[in-house]
Amino acid sequence: MGRSPIAEVLFNKIANDKFIASSAGTNTINGRCAGPDTVKIMKEYGIDLSNHKARKLDENLLKESDYVICMEKYHLNFLLNNFPKYSDKYSTLRGKNIADPYKGSYELYRTVAKDIEKGIQELLQKIDN
Repeated sequence: MGRSPIAEVLFNKIANDKFIASSAGTNTINGRCAGPDTVKIMKEYGIDLSNHKARKLDENLLKESDYVICMEKYHLNFLLNNFPKYSDKYSTLRGKNIADPYKGSYELYRTVAKDIEKGIQELLQKIDN
């Protein structure tokens, strides 16, 4: 587990309390911890992710959210097919798939974190405008 928790904590750090992000997965187990490489990469950003607990996406979360940012088009299509009434909230980060680092190299985790960070900066600029 890596992209979603990385996106949550990086967004919250970069947004500096102006906006708040919360991650959820389409295919996860509630309470699952972030992977060790994810925790280690976030330490490089000065963020402690060791207490992160995953949660599964549900309709209540979609209803409460202003935006739902997907890590890949598969997730976007899943949401469009299963929760079409919230489709105006959906998009992908950077308009593309963000690589899934699960079981990949530590360098892949670092690359994914940088890609997510850049996407968050772009997203916050759009939201501010």
